Amino acid sequence: MSHMAPPAKESVFHGIPASPGIAIGTVLILAKNEFSVEQRKIAPSEIEKEIEGFREALTKTRSQIQELQNKIQKILSEKDSRIFDAHLLIIDDKILMDEIEETVRKEKSNIGYVFSKTIQRYIVAISSIEDKYFRERASDIKDVAERILKNLHGREDVFLEHLPGERIIIAHDLTPSDTAGLDRDNVLAFATESGSRTSHTAIMARSMQIPAVVGIQENIQALIKSGDLVIVDGHSGNLILNPTTETLAQYAEKETKEQKFYEEILKESNLRPETLDGFRIQLAANIDKQDEISNARLYGAAGVGLFRTEYLLINSSKIPSEEEQFAVYSELASSMEGHSIIIRTFDVGGDKLSEIITPHHEANPFLGCRAVRLFREHIDILVDQIKAIVRASAFGKVKIMFPMISTGEEVDELLRIVKGVKEELSSRKIPFDEKIETGIMIEIPSAALISDLLARKVDFFSIGSNDLVQYTMAVDRTNEKVAYLYQPANPAILMLIKLIVKSARRHKIWVSVCGEMAGDPRYTPLLLGMGIHELSMTPASIGPVRRLVRSLKMHDAQKLVERSLAANSAKEVIQMSEELISRVAPDIINLAGTGD
Repeated sequence: MSHMAPPAKESVFHGIPASPGIAIGTVLILAKNEFSVEQRKIAPSEIEKEIEGFREALTKTRSQIQELQNKIQKILSEKDSRIFDAHLLIIDDKILMDEIEETVRKEKSNIGYVFSKTIQRYIVAISSIEDKYFRERASDIKDVAERILKNLHGREDVFLEHLPGERIIIAHDLTPSDTAGLDRDNVLAFATESGSRTSHTAIMARSMQIPAVVGIQENIQALIKSGDLVIVDGHSGNLILNPTTETLAQYAEKETKEQKFYEEILKESNLRPETLDGFRIQLAANIDKQDEISNARLYGAAGVGLFRTEYLLINSSKIPSEEEQFAVYSELASSMEGHSIIIRTFDVGGDKLSEIITPHHEANPFLGCRAVRLFREHIDILVDQIKAIVRASAFGKVKIMFPMISTGEEVDELLRIVKGVKEELSSRKIPFDEKIETGIMIEIPSAALISDLLARKVDFFSIGSNDLVQYTMAVDRTNEKVAYLYQPANPAILMLIKLIVKSARRHKIWVSVCGEMAGDPRYTPLLLGMGIHELSMTPASIGPVRRLVRSLKMHDAQKLVERSLAANSAKEVIQMSEELISRVAPDIINLAGTGD
């Protein structure tokens, strides 16, 4: 679209880069959607009518959300549509709805007021929980509540789905259903005052490939008006109001180059990820479901480096049986066309806590009964999953991986279970790959420090960089007050990774990295230079990383590692890495920091 020269002074607002990409366009302000309801006393004869109207609003809301789910499943995937399962669970929460109806009967107040008051109490309670993941789920409750209240009072809100032209949305916040309902043809990008990279809204934006900046700590709705010209930079997290002619020209050029870059990257998907001096690394995909394998192939993934099995538990009312899991894993293995797939056992607890497994509350689930720790109390669940994975190895190159390992004793116990499963399957004449590889995730500092001991026991390591950074630096990366300490390039982290690789090399096992570091080009030379064998990432990140690998020399990467280990700070390490990338692959440097 054409861009007119701005009449006002340029202003830059800084936020969190939530979804990569660049957009230039005019603003549409989405006003704060606070739906307050005044209390009104009702006669006893009106009570049942109030309740009937409320139930009709619930039915209508459920239909709207299911319609949104179907829409998202068609344009994206079933996985993305599952975000709204949580919304439906709120509507179907009988205890909550019975409480609201009972309060109406007792207090003889209008149901809209009772509902909004009750929901607000729940939102306040959830917002006070220490766990960031659960705090953010308060937005799901607010989203559903607003829909119910709109339906209760006959208010419609549909313009986001049918915009008058191309627009950039500016809002205090966007709910997941707001985001799912966006007019994809006309919404160029969005920027919000609240939110984080881990929110459902940010996840939806990345899935829909809409550039987004969230968490702008200023009242941008008061400073920007509909019709203003802005630039959203989803790479840097900047929102630029009234860009100068020079800034417009720079970003228009960036936008064109970015489009051309990704078109070229797709054409390179069949090229080997090999350095200029002949060192090769595997680039694999992180996936949650089988329908993501086609996307992994599109970007040239050499197999699946991490298949997360948690989706089988999340929003489920029961534990999947061995046979149900076997059906999923064997189908996946069969579809891999000779490539390997690493299946990680359930990593629930903390941010993926499932009530069907842990009905008790934990003060700090991230440091509590999670992953293999959890299944020591539920050994039958773990055994069923291991059986299903081992049986699936008869259908392809399956490897099994255990997360959240902190001691050698845990590994010994798990290997005994695997051995027992193999013996049972053999006695029952059930086929499986007797040489199936067994590996562990190194994501806890204690495991990194005893990696020499652990390397004697397993076939491979996979470094979970996200948790390794968080546990080593004692930082919640979603907490904006301490987010500056989330530093994957901190020399302490690099020293741990080097130690892990050294231990693996000594015992002749291979090492992969499957966290955000793997898909972020800024860390590619460092990981390559330290001797990592495989990087596993979201499929869309594979192209830029492949191009960078093919532009590097191992000697330069190793020199960078030497200098980085002696560096004073993560900032210094990143600067050195970016200098190297700028020399060998300047088109990559502007995209650095967008790996997921």
